[in-house]
Amino acid sequence: MHPILSIFAITALSTLATTSHAKKVNDSLDAFAPETWEIADGWHNGYPFLSDWRHDRVTFSDQSMQIQLRQNHDGSWSSGEVRSKDYFGNGCFQVEIKPVRADGVVSAFFLFAGHFDQDRKSNGIHNEIDIEFLGMNTNLVQFNYWTNDDGYENAHEHLHYLNFDAADDFHHYAIEWSDRAIKWFIDGELVHQINDSASDPIPSSKETRFKVMTNVWAAHPDLSNWTGSFDSQTHQSYQAEYKNYQYNPGKCRF
Repeated sequence: MHPILSIFAITALSTLATTSHAKKVNDSLDAFAPETWEIADGWHNGYPFLSDWRHDRVTFSDQSMQIQLRQNHDGSWSSGEVRSKDYFGNGCFQVEIKPVRADGVVSAFFLFAGHFDQDRKSNGIHNEIDIEFLGMNTNLVQFNYWTNDDGYENAHEHLHYLNFDAADDFHHYAIEWSDRAIKWFIDGELVHQINDSASDPIPSSKETRFKVMTNVWAAHPDLSNWTGSFDSQTHQSYQAEYKNYQYNPGKCRF
């Protein structure tokens, strides 16, 4: 992500009572599973997000989960964020995504931990691993991570150029996180890898467990060079779709 921000997934929804998870998860996302997920509702991350979170912006069909970005009657904007109830250690996190194509709109799938999102095995410091689509150009995807970085000072953005427009159809995306490396896959192919090092470590399962999160949000104009410029005066609505989420505590196997 852009060096001056993260997904800012800080919320009172999470509690220290939430458990770590080492079992497989397989959710087609064609219906809400309250034992697995929670939906953010009635709060705002603040700058640089233009949109707040509302429960009704997340819907389900027999094919996918939809996260919508829509304008409210007062001219403000609201969207949706879905978060796992449990925390997860090393493993393979995978999902099919069809992101939003629109300037200034970010569609994300990511792993997050922080002061308000930690279990008893975590250190309470910001750690994060991202897959993000920048709506101004969905022919690319951005990968990123932070390690023990409450100040968001050491981002590791990497833009990967696609041979397709991600907004045209679903494609399969995966993060494999071990204490040795982070690997990002698209349609079963390894496209980016960061190995752990003493000088620039990746998140460690000895220090953190992650919540799994998806969201869609409109970016502040200050970030227009990164996301494109969001047209807050339009009456258009936007929608990203997600389906077939899986977690496996081992390696990614396709």
